[in-house]
Amino acid sequence: MAIEKNTKEVVNTLFANELKNGTVVFRTVDISTPEGEKIADKYEVTWSSLFVNKWKDGKETCNNLTEFGFGNARKNPDDFKKGLADKIRQSLK
Repeated sequence: MAIEKNTKEVVNTLFANELKNGTVVFRTVDISTPEGEKIADKYEVTWSSLFVNKWKDGKETCNNLTEFGFGNARKNPDDFKKGLADKIRQSLK
């Protein structure tokens, strides 16, 4: 899937240090598992989705990038990668 492949590329290359120190976490969730079902219910998803979430002081800010991801990952991968990287950087502030 283009979204997952391009997302991994962005995270692994542009945010390698943040991945290493735990500031950035990349997770793929299988919503057909019991744990995945709970996460799917929490974010109200029923299919492939892309979220960039931020936790600060115990409070979560949720950014649903699913529409952006499906609209760009395959046909405009450079725009997708830039937009995703920008959203991650914004979330790290």
